[in-house]
Amino acid sequence: MLLFLFLPAPARAQEGFEPIVTGLGFAVNVAFAPDGTMFVAEKDIGAILIVRNGQVAPESFASVDADTRVNETGLLGLALHPDFPDEPWVYAYYSDAGDQRNHLVRFLADGDVAVQRQTLLDLLPTTNGWHNGGDITFGPDGMLYVSVGEGHDAPQAQDPSALGGRILRLEPDGSIPVDNPFGAGNPTFALGIRNSFGLCVDGRAGELWETENGPSGWDEINRIEPGGNYGWPAHLGPGGGPAFVEPVLAFEETIVPTGCAGSAYAGGLYFGEGYTGNLHRMVISGPGKAPRDTVIATFEGGITDVALDPTGALILVTPNAIYRGLGGVVGAPATTSGVSMRPTPSPSPSTGGPFAALGTGVGLLVAVVLAAFILWYRGRANR
Repeated sequence: MLLFLFLPAPARAQEGFEPIVTGLGFAVNVAFAPDGTMFVAEKDIGAILIVRNGQVAPESFASVDADTRVNETGLLGLALHPDFPDEPWVYAYYSDAGDQRNHLVRFLADGDVAVQRQTLLDLLPTTNGWHNGGDITFGPDGMLYVSVGEGHDAPQAQDPSALGGRILRLEPDGSIPVDNPFGAGNPTFALGIRNSFGLCVDGRAGELWETENGPSGWDEINRIEPGGNYGWPAHLGPGGGPAFVEPVLAFEETIVPTGCAGSAYAGGLYFGEGYTGNLHRMVISGPGKAPRDTVIATFEGGITDVALDPTGALILVTPNAIYRGLGGVVGAPATTSGVSMRPTPSPSPSTGGPFAALGTGVGLLVAVVLAAFILWYRGRANR
């Protein structure tokens, strides 16, 4: 069992980032309207907050009766209709305290208030508490993609007719697209997923990415292919054989990857760690090239989500604060024009390749040089 643990910590800006919202309770997901209005999921109180210019609106946009028995239940995911506000729907994935099930719902917005609620899909029971999934996003094809954990019932992740342990693909109204890979009546887009905290679209390449948490290691960063099988419970990590899609990046030791955003091929795919608060940047320089993974910042309390705002600026979410990157545009938000979610050639999977060893060597060299400098400086100071 993997405990999704976050520790409250004061908001403190990392180099290259500024806090834009502080004092939150347990923020786990954000979604942006085209004008920059931010919708924030407060996991434990089940509230969808609205933030403008760093100020939280006095009233919540909407709320749900969130089950908060464990850290993997509650209000877990948010997305806005790709034509928002012309199609003023706000989507949410949450664990319900009343019937103890996960639900996919949407709210009709009238300004800053939800005036109508529709249930799109009733999902797995939350009896076991863990492995609920919950991240949701719209693809460049205008379809809604939903990460669903296997609810501690691992075999269903390999059952194409089940609902757990997979990525779903739905029309914006919750119906099933006729061109889904497992048939017109099946919402499954990909299966073999254990427990995902992150789902994002590369708006430049039109690819869907997912972060995957293993039981005690082999956390993965996956490029999701239509009809792909990602191995769980038969296999996690590299080397699964032809039946399974290999991860693009895999970590033998647990890091708890969470939200993701950006483009692996143009600027970097960014993803967070839930335990340490490390922010990763993964870059793939070309077809067949091994991904280069670098930790570029660390945020106290753990990272719960990573996103791009409408300007392409990098947004980091921790349980009690939200930060904006100061380095300018790092990516392009997903667009529905001219991009397909069909399979395209991808770089060869790798667990780090030569870059992993290179990173370790450079780190040791820097440490040795720094230690020598400190000894030299102290010697001068004591003369």
